[in-house]
Amino acid sequence: MDAATWRDVRERLDLAPQQSRIVELILRGKPDKEIALELGLSVPTIRTYLRRAYRRLGASDKLTLVLRVFETAQASLQESRHPQG
Repeated sequence: MDAATWRDVRERLDLAPQQSRIVELILRGKPDKEIALELGLSVPTIRTYLRRAYRRLGASDKLTLVLRVFETAQASLQESRHPQG
């Protein structure tokens, strides 16, 4: 996903900055331990941010979270190709 689409997705999903960074790392296939090391946070803190992101996106797990992100990206791309109005 290109940077412009990712910015739009983050805005549409209304993710907090740290949630956004964690979701981005999940999209890159990083496990919680690696994310925690990279961000200088504990694994429980990463999981707290994830739970909040799940609630915000109506997801119950990482797979559903990733699907919501890509659904939002697809909608963003379609709208940019076919603007309304």
